[in-house]
Amino acid sequence: MYLLTRLLRDNEINGEINGQCMLIMRGRVVIGLSFFFMGGFIMMLIVKNYRTLQTVQDTRVLTSDDTSGGKNVLKPVCKVDFTNVYSMDLTTWSTNNKVCSECQNFIKATLKTPYGNTPIFVYPAAQDPWVSGILISSGHFEAEKSSIMFDLLKSDPELNLIDIGANIGVYTLSAAKMGRKVLAVEALDRNVRHICASVAGGGLQDKVTLVHNAISNSNGVVNLGVDKNNMGGTFVDVDSDHIKKLKEGRAQGTYGTVHTIKMDDLLKIPGIKNFKKVVVKMDIEGFEAKAMEGASLFFEKIKIVGFIMEWEFHRKQKTADTILKFMSKHNFIPHSLSSAKQKLDYTKSESWGYDVLWLPKG
Repeated sequence: MYLLTRLLRDNEINGEINGQCMLIMRGRVVIGLSFFFMGGFIMMLIVKNYRTLQTVQDTRVLTSDDTSGGKNVLKPVCKVDFTNVYSMDLTTWSTNNKVCSECQNFIKATLKTPYGNTPIFVYPAAQDPWVSGILISSGHFEAEKSSIMFDLLKSDPELNLIDIGANIGVYTLSAAKMGRKVLAVEALDRNVRHICASVAGGGLQDKVTLVHNAISNSNGVVNLGVDKNNMGGTFVDVDSDHIKKLKEGRAQGTYGTVHTIKMDDLLKIPGIKNFKKVVVKMDIEGFEAKAMEGASLFFEKIKIVGFIMEWEFHRKQKTADTILKFMSKHNFIPHSLSSAKQKLDYTKSESWGYDVLWLPKG
């Protein structure tokens, strides 16, 4: 009897234990299924958001308010409303509808000029500290050179600007904001896209004609050299050993190829009738001498009242002689950029500054 009672009690206990175990197991299954379905729902949200991000990531502009201490804000933007872009192959000018047709991710800064502010689309400061970084933080770039350009343009309301080596468009946008016509020439396609976006963003489409070519002494195809962390330092990689040496290790690789044109070829571009009397700004990283070799007809047909030229790469170089002979032949006198009234000594060109202002005699 004792054994029977003990067995019955043990069975009851085991039944209770088994029942509790079943409840625990059922609870665990329910919890597990809940986590499973919750995880699946979260994954669906992640995939959906990722697809949405992929759809818009090429249509965003990073708006920088660094000049006023604000934060960067992403805003959606799409195609650029600017089509006045030309390119020349080995023989023929044509409208370039491709280079600025795709949406891009740009940082939107503000270019401050005496004639009002205008948006300028720049690179991240870490990628391009020398131009973009300065523009993001201050809204200005090369104030002294810009001031000379403004003074020259103000001297005659009929004067317009030809900007050769436009980079991301500081001088182009400044002159356009002043109300002048601008013919901007830029070799690097990504810089051209920045200019397109800035021109459209500022509503300056009727002021700017943009050329996507490199300037040289002949029509051909060249590689564009990379200046690390300096988008404005892009150079034509032809006979460029001294340029690479001056860049002190920053010349690393190439961006690819681009067609070259002569300055004389600009005389055939649509709209050149607006540029019979001009100021020229040229900054093409040591290729200025090659440009002069293809510019004789340009200097004969166009009235140039001032020519601002980068000189850094020509000090103590044979290219200086080429430029000096050409400019002397066409009756231009070199002046200090910091003081337009101060003439420079031809025999001391190795000590000239980073830039030179050429003014016509008389």
